[in-house]
Amino acid sequence: MMPIKVVIADDHALFRDGLKRILSLEKDILVVGEAANGNEVTTTTEHTKPDILLLDLKMPKGDVVQNLLEVGAKNPKIRVIILTAFSDEESVLNAAKGGAKGFVPKGVPSTTLLQAIKAVHNGGVWIDKEIPSWEIFEEIAQGQALAREAIPHLDESIRSLTKREMEILRLVAEGLTNEEIGKKIFISEKTVKTHLTNIFDKLKVNNRFKAALLLMGKPSESHALYSSRSGRSH
Repeated sequence: MMPIKVVIADDHALFRDGLKRILSLEKDILVVGEAANGNEVTTTTEHTKPDILLLDLKMPKGDVVQNLLEVGAKNPKIRVIILTAFSDEESVLNAAKGGAKGFVPKGVPSTTLLQAIKAVHNGGVWIDKEIPSWEIFEEIAQGQALAREAIPHLDESIRSLTKREMEILRLVAEGLTNEEIGKKIFISEKTVKTHLTNIFDKLKVNNRFKAALLLMGKPSESHALYSSRSGRSH
């Protein structure tokens, strides 16, 4: 059986070296490349064509959603596992939006990482159940959250939003915090929270991540979101 080809993308050389040594002990895993920043992720994966990309969530010269989308566009067969020290809800949502199939905290034992690599390589989804919003990550990764039949009230609910509410929901879906949204559209953080309360009520959800999923479930909106995100400068 052919080994699982892996690319490690992380800006810390010592971490990459340690991870390479761990993975080299596995007969069915082969490290074929490394990337130290966001710019190198696309070129390295395009050149090596790995089965699995282990991607740090926050690296220099890179945005995780943009990196994921670029990698997926150039080689849809690559399956991505986020390997990160960050496990907050916004990070989980951003990883899911970009198409990651695994989300692994850096503090896990090496055996857990190996389980995740093999599970994702075999077509599965892997995320630690202790991570906030793990259920939402699984739904997106498995394609369930984007099924229009799973959210029959989508069109009516989205149409009920005001222009300002739709603007805020798009920014939420991009992963911006309430403070960042307020600065971007020149309103107070308190006003943002008030709008979000109204949005949640109209969409019949209880948090920002589920609200963002409803927007992503609308094909035209998700396409516009990804196109806009990919075109941002960093």
